[in-house]
Formats: sequence, structure tokens, C-alpha cells
Amino acid sequence: MKQVNRPAPDLYALIGIAVTEFIREGSVFRIHDVTQVLHTMKAEARDEDFRHRCDAAIRLLADLMH
Repeated sequence: MKQVNRPAPDLYALIGIAVTEFIREGSVFRIHDVTQVLHTMKAEARDEDFRHRCDAAIRLLADLMH
């Protein structure tokens, strides 16, 4: 059986972190808004591994949009 290449759970967790505030506030948001939050998280991060995971989450969302 062919193995499906699935994103790591930590990418889903990063996306969840990005949308949490929108949900708490009851704000309407779009995928672009989530991507913007991920870019901000990446820019503010000191940990290089975390920045790479943010990039991967951004790419995942971009792939879903296309």
C-alpha cells in the first residue's frame, strides 16, 4: 500500500494557535488572516526550528488554497 505523506501534527497545532484568538473573540477570519498570524509568529520567534515549522504551516495553507 502506498504511504500518504501527511503533515506533522505540530503543523496543525501551529495553525490552531494562529486561529485561537480569532475564535475566542468571535471574529470572522479567512485563511489569509491565519497565514498573516503565522508570519508574525515566525518573525517574533528566536528558535530557528520553530521558524521552519511556521514556514511549513504557511506552505500547507498555501497548498490548500490552490
